[in-house]
Amino acid sequence: MKRRVLFLCETNGVQSAMAEAFLIMIGSDHFDPISAGTSPGRLHPLTVQVMEEVGIDLSQQIPKHVKDLGGKEFDYVITLDENSRRVRQKSPRAEEIHWQLDEPVLMSGDPERQLRAFRIVRDQISRRIRLFVIANVRPPGKSLSAA
Repeated sequence: MKRRVLFLCETNGVQSAMAEAFLIMIGSDHFDPISAGTSPGRLHPLTVQVMEEVGIDLSQQIPKHVKDLGGKEFDYVITLDENSRRVRQKSPRAEEIHWQLDEPVLMSGDPERQLRAFRIVRDQISRRIRLFVIANVRPPGKSLSAA
């Protein structure tokens, strides 16, 4: 049975959209991810660009509001910014996790620096997703230490 994961950020236009896409790519055999925002905006063009660089097409993704999830239950709720951490989706049985990530939109007015900031956040999310899958897919009772 797949475990349901909600990625939550303020706009659903940067971090949570990236996290959902990576978990679909890396762990869709074990997880059913969805992303949403606490006050959704639009998908940032640099989000689309940097994800395309790693072979993921987000050009058709439409940001969702957490209120539009219709009371769905989740096994994990992962918040990706301070705002979503404060107003997160309440899911009684969900394990709540917070990943503090930079906000690349606010990093710089210089286009090249901002693009680098988006790439850095993308790569941080990719690594965290890979670790999340490793930590949550291993068989029960198995440790990560080598014998």
